[in-house]
Amino acid sequence: MTTGRLIAEFSDYAGMLEAIRARVNELSINGERFDAFAGLPRGYLSKLIGINPVRRIHSVSMGPLFSALGIKCVMYEVPETTARLHRRLQPRNNSYSRRTELYVRPLTPRQWARIQQIGRQARWKRLTKKQRSEIMRMVRHGRR
Repeated sequence: MTTGRLIAEFSDYAGMLEAIRARVNELSINGERFDAFAGLPRGYLSKLIGINPVRRIHSVSMGPLFSALGIKCVMYEVPETTARLHRRLQPRNNSYSRRTELYVRPLTPRQWARIQQIGRQARWKRLTKKQRSEIMRMVRHGRR
């Protein structure tokens, strides 16, 4: 893990917003130039961290925003709070727990071709006879 200067500590969204505003002020950032640099839409920084934010920082904007500001989040355990949690809650029965991540194997080109074929057949069935005739007429004459 790389180390750097501690910029802020926060434990809620409002605290994170204040920390980001302080960082933007510290760096004397021009909003529109920053948006272009970070790959965000024009005027987006002010929508994220303005006085009355119109947008929230979420999974799509967080990565480019943090990267361009030169910051990253680090999660630390607070031992006192963890101890209080363990005293008050019973541990779960792991025999009932499920995997939280799913493994999705990639589809082969043959499987994609089959899916496409099924989709074409379903679409063809939904068309009226007149629509099918028009499509076949365009195919015969090479038009789209």
